[in-house]
Formats: sequence, structure tokens, C-alpha cells
Amino acid sequence: MKGLESLQSWLTDRYPLKALFTGIRRHVSKPVPPHTNILFTLGSLALLLFLLQAIMGLLLMFYYKPTVKGAYASVQFITQSVPFGWLIRQLHVWGANLMMGVVFLHMIKTFLYGGYKAPREVTWMLGVVIFGTILGFGFTGYLLPWDQLAFWATTVGTEAPASLPLIGQISKEFMRGGSEVSEVTLGRFFVTHVALLPIALFVLVTLHLVLVRLQGTSPLSRTDAPEPEPNALLRTGGRPFFPNHLLFEAIIAYLLLGILFTLAILFPFHLGEPANPFETPPGIKPEWYFLPMFQLLKILPEALAVALPLAAGLLV
Repeated sequence: MKGLESLQSWLTDRYPLKALFTGIRRHVSKPVPPHTNILFTLGSLALLLFLLQAIMGLLLMFYYKPTVKGAYASVQFITQSVPFGWLIRQLHVWGANLMMGVVFLHMIKTFLYGGYKAPREVTWMLGVVIFGTILGFGFTGYLLPWDQLAFWATTVGTEAPASLPLIGQISKEFMRGGSEVSEVTLGRFFVTHVALLPIALFVLVTLHLVLVRLQGTSPLSRTDAPEPEPNALLRTGGRPFFPNHLLFEAIIAYLLLGILFTLAILFPFHLGEPANPFETPPGIKPEWYFLPMFQLLKILPEALAVALPLAAGLLV
């Protein structure tokens, strides 16, 4: 006990730990407003799903080979031979779909509650960039199994930007690493998926959470109104973040994990045929979160169909 106290004293003399812990304790004990309902757990659920994605992805990387000859075979090996490999892969695939849906709902909730208004504009813009980064995860990860549907959907997805003036052809060749979808493309998508995007998302989410805690939850009245004092929040029906609201979020997270495992076990995603660049399969389509952009390619000129979602992302 004395040794622990001595270590604490030694650390406190050298680092501002008391100020750090005081700040953490103040934010943890800060009450949440009374209108904080289940919709306000979506951000925490998205963070939980991202952490699960990172864990499942790391486990898959022990066996996955990002080569044309090894990608499909390694996914087969994970599914059929690695103990619980099938479950890990299904949790990763279904986790990606759930994370996309939760983040999308979180953005809708934030917009409807006026969370994009002053003084929270930067928090909103970071959220939009986070959503775009998660779309990047979906786009780069879809190719990695190297089956027919993934190969041809990626071929269509990387061909579309070529219609943009000036940067179109450069963008296409940069994504593919050449004129065609090949092993170079697979390697670039793999590195982007497991290294570049996780680093970017970690930085963005950290900044986003810091701003959320500093500025608090947007009120139902004027979004630029000063946040009430903690005692005033408690008197008007607010509840402490710890342990009351944290326990509420834990219950919702537990239910989400139950849904994730149920989907992974009962409704698995099956691996298609190996990618064949010389045979176009019928019914090529991307994942559901890219379907709106895919449909735009059918009804609008290609350049306009590509530019429209980009312009919408910049405007919001």
C-alpha cells in the first residue's frame, strides 16, 4: 500500500495527473439533458461497432492474403478451416452493415435536432467526414474477398469517376493502380482498408468526441443557448452521465450485440465464385449503402451522377 502511494506521489510530482483526473471526473459526472433518449445512444453504438470491426479485422488479418491467388482461397480457409473463422468473418461483414446504418441514423437524428447549427458546425462537419470515411471502409473492404460480385462491382465503382473532367481519369488509375482492376488494386484497397482509413477514423472520432463533450448535447430550443448548470439540469429532469446514462447505453449496446450475433449466425453472407475478369456475372450491384449512387448512374449522365453525391457531401 505504501509502495502504491509512493508511486502515485512520484507520478503526481512529475505530471499534472490531478488536473487530468479532475477534468475527467467533471465531464463524467456532468448530467445529460432530460430530452436525451435512445436516439442519443447512436453515436456510442457506432463507436462500439467500430471497435468490434477493428478487433474482427485484426483477427482476419492473421490468415488473409491480399493477392489475386491468395485472397479468395484465404477467405475460404478462414470460413471453412479456422476455428470460429466463419463467425469472425460474419461478425465483420454484418458489423460493417450495422455500423453504416447506425451512423446514418445518427446523422439524421443530429440534423433533426439541429445539431448542425451554431456553435456546433465543426462537430457536424467532422461527422460528415466520418460518414464519408466509413463509406470508404465499405468500398475498399468489398473487394477483399475477390469473388465475382466484388470484382465487378469494384470495376463499375472505379470506372464511374473517369467521367469527371480533368481529374476523372487520374482518379480512376490512382484507385486501380493501372487501367484495370488487378492485384495492384487489391493491394491498394487492402492497405487503405486496414491502415490509412483506421488512422484517419481514429483521429476524426477523437476530435468529434472531444467537441461533443466540450459543447454538450444540443438543446431542444436555441442551439446557441448556453448549457444549463449541472444542478439546473438535475432539477429539470436530467440524469447523471455516470452511472445512470452510462448504464442505459450499456443496455442498448448489449441489445445491439445480440442483434449482431443473431444476424451473423442465422443470416450469413456466402462467398460467391472466384473473380473472373473475362466473365461478367448477371445482376451486378453494390452494397445497399451505395445503391442510391448506383441508381443515379442509370438515370443521369455519368459525370453528373458522380458529381452530385460529392456536391451534396460538401453542401451538408
